[in-house]
Amino acid sequence: MISLNKNIKKKLHQYLKQRLGMYDYRRGWLKGNCPYCGAHKFGVNLGQSRSNCFKCENHPSLFQLVMDLEYLSTIPEVLTYLNTFEGVDFYEELVEPHELKKDITLPEGYRNIKRGNNTLARAARNYVKNRGFDIDFVSLKGWGYCDRGKYFGYLIMPFYMKGKVCYFNARLFLGNGPKFNNPLVEDFGLGKSMLIYNIDALFLYKTIYAFESVTNATTIGDNAIGLGGKKISTWQKNIIIKSPCEKVIIGLDDDAIDDAIKLAFELVDYKKVKILEFPYKKDANDMGRKKTLKLSHTSRYLKYGDIITLKNNMYN
Repeated sequence: MISLNKNIKKKLHQYLKQRLGMYDYRRGWLKGNCPYCGAHKFGVNLGQSRSNCFKCENHPSLFQLVMDLEYLSTIPEVLTYLNTFEGVDFYEELVEPHELKKDITLPEGYRNIKRGNNTLARAARNYVKNRGFDIDFVSLKGWGYCDRGKYFGYLIMPFYMKGKVCYFNARLFLGNGPKFNNPLVEDFGLGKSMLIYNIDALFLYKTIYAFESVTNATTIGDNAIGLGGKKISTWQKNIIIKSPCEKVIIGLDDDAIDDAIKLAFELVDYKKVKILEFPYKKDANDMGRKKTLKLSHTSRYLKYGDIITLKNNMYN
């Protein structure tokens, strides 16, 4: 049996949906009408490189299936034909399993943003207010600062999973040091590729805003998530796909439109998607909540062909 790489699987996924009208079913299977007997009992599992009709019991290889449908005779012809498809990612079981360390606590010297009256406390609150945030609002989210230890002078922004602290971002607001001083993978048992800020929102809201940073997500509110950067990991993507949210509004920074388009391609078969196109060198926090929501309301949800058009227009 010839193994299928990710690129071929993506193209086959699009081909099967367009040619046979198949749809994502469960546990990695596509379901549709059998091209041999017509019964609605035909399944394809791209992850396992399998097909099967549960009525007539035809189970051709996936390349043979394309040969039969398109009257092709060789595998090179099949590959040439499939290359005419853009291809979109399909759902496979979650990868990068990780074990969250128990009893994760916030760092030494942590104090909630509302506490304290000294110069450091006031500097922390001034930094947060200058970024456009309400102190009471971020206080409820656990934002704070450290007055001693490794994270002295850093703003602490906790991540929660199922209501429990699982990680935090540390952003310098006073003194010298790296701009960000986030925990290492070995500290908490997970790293950037296995984190989503405000992950619980994916299971609480029908419409989700997806941004790069914690500050952009917090600017919009409780139904926004932070992905930690413009490059989305397979784990993050699959968590979004598997979640019950129905709409994803992608708001990556203006220099990441390529990555926003790629993410839209990967989600459009599972969710309704929008892409927010920010002005030059602007993001959600720069624009503020009101203007970002206005941009969202004037942007439309995209179909697969719309995303292709957007991608093509970028290079014209």
